[in-house]
Amino acid sequence: MQLRKILGVCLCLFAGAFVSATQWSKEDIEIFELQHALEQIEGAGTNFYSIMGLKPSASLGDIRKAYREKSLEWHPDKNSGVANAYKRFEQLGLIHKILRDERRDRYNHFLTHGFPKWRNTGYYYERYRPGILSVLVLIVLLSVGAQYLVQTMNWRRDKERIENLRRSAYAVAWGAWFQTPADAKKGIKPKTRPQEKKVRVPLSGYPNFPKPPSASAVQYGTVDWDQEGEKVRKAVTAAPLHFPEENRLLDVTVYGDGSMAAYNPSTQEWFVVEAMNDQQAPSLRTTWPFKLVQSMMQKPAATPAESVEESAAETGVTPTAETTSTTSHTPKTSSRRRQRTTKN
Repeated sequence: MQLRKILGVCLCLFAGAFVSATQWSKEDIEIFELQHALEQIEGAGTNFYSIMGLKPSASLGDIRKAYREKSLEWHPDKNSGVANAYKRFEQLGLIHKILRDERRDRYNHFLTHGFPKWRNTGYYYERYRPGILSVLVLIVLLSVGAQYLVQTMNWRRDKERIENLRRSAYAVAWGAWFQTPADAKKGIKPKTRPQEKKVRVPLSGYPNFPKPPSASAVQYGTVDWDQEGEKVRKAVTAAPLHFPEENRLLDVTVYGDGSMAAYNPSTQEWFVVEAMNDQQAPSLRTTWPFKLVQSMMQKPAATPAESVEESAAETGVTPTAETTSTTSHTPKTSSRRRQRTTKN
């Protein structure tokens, strides 16, 4: 269900990106038409800068200077016998205007990424650099990143809740000093662990339940186990008697080896409460593109008849009906052959 929702969102984003990529403003169309007309007269590959002998990085002063020189050279009065002289001079004026205002940035964008071509009823990209493919790839990457982020946040939240639940159950079953090592130099020693004890703890553990000391602090012996036990005791005794629905009390059985099981009243069954390890953490393989590929590669369920045929092929045994027919026919044929041989 979650995969369908993600795919639906991606399709909506792709449709929106497709529409935005295929719609051009009035200024864009003017640039496209002027560029197309310029290439028809001056040759393919000609652009607004090359026609004036400039580079795309030219300043406004350079553009004005080049325009004055080019306008004197291309003036229709000086090119009376030249074909398209008036049209070229008109195009030069339009080019000069575009390169002087904010449309220059737009022209530079298309000059870098490629100009769309006219096809049937509008302009379309022949190259997909700024077009649909790059937008689609960006949408896929963003959706994968968002899904991975949400999965990681949910996994960390669930891991903390389960860890808090387990430590809360230990504290109620074994006492507040349950985590004190047996060889600790000081600190209240933990009670003897019973082989099995049933307790009731909040579904997500006690609020503000302290986290265990860091591994480095335990290794170097800098943990004050009396203080740690007191933190646990306060968290357990300060908990309210009534909990909201999302943090209701849960029946848990704690065993002497550290394992535990909780009772689910809706299914009336017990389930094991295990700590979540880092191997269960989300990865890129748990995102929708990989799940989609896995679902497409899964072999469809075989029908009962196909299952029987596959099992027979694997074991090398033919179906029973064929075996019976063959074995019943063979003795009769052999008997007839023996009779003919005897008569001869």
